[in-house]
Amino acid sequence: MNCPHCHSPKTQKDGQRQLHTGQRVQGYRCTACKKRFNERTGTPMSRLRTPQAVVETALKARSEGLGVRATARVLDKSHNSISKWESRLAAQESKWSPTPGAETEVTLEGDELYTKVEKNRPAHESPG
Repeated sequence: MNCPHCHSPKTQKDGQRQLHTGQRVQGYRCTACKKRFNERTGTPMSRLRTPQAVVETALKARSEGLGVRATARVLDKSHNSISKWESRLAAQESKWSPTPGAETEVTLEGDELYTKVEKNRPAHESPG
């Protein structure tokens, strides 16, 4: 693992920390810049106190079309927290979704977007 601060590959494992959820997080120390970090540093999960499973459930619910406030009610969290988790994930987009090259063809799929235009239609009758 490279250091997120100086990008040096010279890192050492530096113990594990157990979160209150029981999950273990591996710690590291950079031998070049002497800074400490863990496996979550630089990710959307960095410095979050909410269990990872709750954040994943919230983001999945939002991607399936559940509203921010409804997601917050279901998970017993603040709607502001849900919005912040989405913002943190969006800020990391360049790391998980690289931009295609100039000569690369990109195909976007909209599996559920075209089925309800003006009125409900079966997918095979939809003009889009």
